[in-house]
Amino acid sequence: MKMKLVLSLMLITFLGLIAQQKEGAKLQKPDESGFIEVDKAPALKSQLKPAYPKLAKLAGIEGTVYLKLLISEKGNVEKAKIEQGVKDILDNSALEAAKKAKFSPAMLNNKAVKVWVILPVAFKLEVEKKGEARLLKYDELDPMPYDQSEEDPAMNKYIEVDKMPDMVNQINPVYPEEAKKNGIEGRVFVKVLIGKKGEPKRVVVIKSDNDIFNQSAIEAAMKYTFTPALKGGNPVAVWVVMPFKFELDKEKK
Repeated sequence: MKMKLVLSLMLITFLGLIAQQKEGAKLQKPDESGFIEVDKAPALKSQLKPAYPKLAKLAGIEGTVYLKLLISEKGNVEKAKIEQGVKDILDNSALEAAKKAKFSPAMLNNKAVKVWVILPVAFKLEVEKKGEARLLKYDELDPMPYDQSEEDPAMNKYIEVDKMPDMVNQINPVYPEEAKKNGIEGRVFVKVLIGKKGEPKRVVVIKSDNDIFNQSAIEAAMKYTFTPALKGGNPVAVWVVMPFKFELDKEKK
């Protein structure tokens, strides 16, 4: 199983600002008191490249951050704030990148005007599956910045063990309230690094039906305890795949 990290940037804006800018877009006024219809909406002039924080990658955190930007008459970003966030670690990265962005300004009657726009920035971890899920270690091709050692093994290389880890203590993940309210169900598959003492050391989301469950699955996996894997009678650190199923009771559906 090979993980490929991809940062997908969806660059569209609120009520009409999409890839090819449409005429007659209604955008919010600078004082946020209402909307004005412009002849031409702002267009992004340079590529937006927010950094995908390493800690977010390691924790398998992904999602779309919706930014609200005030674009000046010169196409600069005067103000930037979070309209709808994911996690602070991703929100801040998206904000920092957006503040440096350059736009062509909105135009009304051949005059540049100041307006607010919405800019979605999507952080997404994509997984490319190859073969069956097995006990894995990272090898030299793995993109994650882990130490290549017995204590911090690599995730992608299959290794033989005499005895796989046994689960000692299981923790049920917390069902997100938003998912409950909206009747959302799904599964999350995580890859867990189990240390020589049987403790979870790292968790990576490798597949998810819905981003809303990711953090809950990560937090639950880190609370599990195991007996360590054994090779030649000695404990070894290994990665294992764990599924989490989020399903509402029949009466709650």
